[in-house]
Amino acid sequence: MRRCIQNSLADIRTFSDTQQLKSQPVLSVSETELWNIDDNETEWILTAGKIENLRQAVKRLNGVEVQARRIFSFWKHLGYPSARRGYVLGREIREGCIVPTVAGGICQLSNALYDAALKANFEIVERHRHTKVIKGSLAERDRDATVKWNYIDLRFKSDYPFRIEVELTRDKLIVKFRGERKHTLITESNSKNTFPASKLNDCYSCGNSECIKYTGLPQLKFQKSNAAFILDEKWSEFNDYVNTISREEDLFILPHPKSYIRTSRFSWTIENPKTVKSFWILTLQRALWTRFSFNGSRNIFSLMLKFDKRIARSVAKKIPLTVTHLIVSQNLLPFLWEQGVFGGRTFDVLMIRQPLENLHLRLDQAYKNFPESKTLNDFRASQALVDFENEALTSARSIITPHEEIAKIFINKSVKLQWNLPKKATNSDVKGSKILFPASALARKGAYEIRRLAKELNFSIVLVGKALEDENFFNGIETEFAGKNPFDNVKLVIYPAYIMHNPKPLLEALARDIPVITTTASGLSPSKNLIMVPIGDYQTLKHAVICELTKGAH
Repeated sequence: MRRCIQNSLADIRTFSDTQQLKSQPVLSVSETELWNIDDNETEWILTAGKIENLRQAVKRLNGVEVQARRIFSFWKHLGYPSARRGYVLGREIREGCIVPTVAGGICQLSNALYDAALKANFEIVERHRHTKVIKGSLAERDRDATVKWNYIDLRFKSDYPFRIEVELTRDKLIVKFRGERKHTLITESNSKNTFPASKLNDCYSCGNSECIKYTGLPQLKFQKSNAAFILDEKWSEFNDYVNTISREEDLFILPHPKSYIRTSRFSWTIENPKTVKSFWILTLQRALWTRFSFNGSRNIFSLMLKFDKRIARSVAKKIPLTVTHLIVSQNLLPFLWEQGVFGGRTFDVLMIRQPLENLHLRLDQAYKNFPESKTLNDFRASQALVDFENEALTSARSIITPHEEIAKIFINKSVKLQWNLPKKATNSDVKGSKILFPASALARKGAYEIRRLAKELNFSIVLVGKALEDENFFNGIETEFAGKNPFDNVKLVIYPAYIMHNPKPLLEALARDIPVITTTASGLSPSKNLIMVPIGDYQTLKHAVICELTKGAH
């Protein structure tokens, strides 16, 4: 009660991320190590719990922008650190001993905030030292700040507005303050040094149950999980890769559990998984919404992003704190990054499409050519989501993909898979007479180019997808929709796409020895019967089509 009255009189409030100071210079930085190489098995579990608690706390502090002369309060922003809010048993250092406590370890964050505030020469309003100095810690340099809900707080302020940025990398907690350089900054020769922690006692190993700090021992699970596979849309190439690298003790979080009806698009075939979790209810909801609620006014990509966000939130709660490496489907990546699940972990990405930023640039290129298109506003995401994905892709350990164009973007850390080729068709030697456009007639798929080709070269088109730019898009051109087997009687496949995720129909055509003309967006490597042209280069495309149609005519 006394603290509440003090808070009211002090006008303590929370602040949000207004993005106004994001481009300001860095005023100060504090870096500390997350992991302790000297931990025994029990201490390691508690350290993993500490890092999980830091993940929860970082989500509530990262990006906070504090107004000039306003007081920043640690607890006002974090709130009560309970298990219901995602906090777990972590290592709390109490008088030189490691004590398992819910939300244990968040003092590492308050220490770093205090250290950065001192370096930025902020005014310290409230700060409390730890009762015992641990060798090698910030407390040894009198730069620590212990906190205890809700009467022992850390508070500071500045004469100028500032922004707090908090990041958890694989092995470090990094706190940065941004703002105008109007402060007299305090620098230290060892300000960025990190120190190994000294050896501490813990309640599990010391055996003294009469100690005042001993409150009983919660049951801890000591088994470490090497990795967790967070998988959504299945490609056969990724399915093979996962089975190659996974181990029996790894965790799999899948769209469907084994016992439910599955679809080929989301049915992963994992060899002898020991632990499987799923988000099958959200998978079912997504399937129903996209199949039965779609209409001409609904942006399907926007709808999928909303479900990706819901799935990511669900998945984040299913990842055990003991997991230290993640393999993640790309569509969930930016949302999991926003949730902070990668802090203290390494991770790889199963890449199924271009980065969102590249998608936007590619769509802008198409729109420049065809400003009349009504569909090129699809596949657009918010700038915040683009930033989340870019940050995550930069931090990822490896990018795994069979897509040639994507692999070249991340050449220094890409793992290039081979496309799985379909079996050669039995009637592949039969030559057809039709030209196939194996997609919906949308601008991003090259619909305007295929329409212009048909008009100028006077040929008819076999269409696969039902969607059109508009209902009169192919007026004056002979078209037909493909039957059960779209490759029957086809002599040439033309697919001049600006964006292509999975070139499965092109691989099917090549397996039948049908020539294919496409763009570099296909993600394929040069091969027999495959002609690739630059994206958006109509004249080169037309020349390639003419050469193919007149081949053998003389």
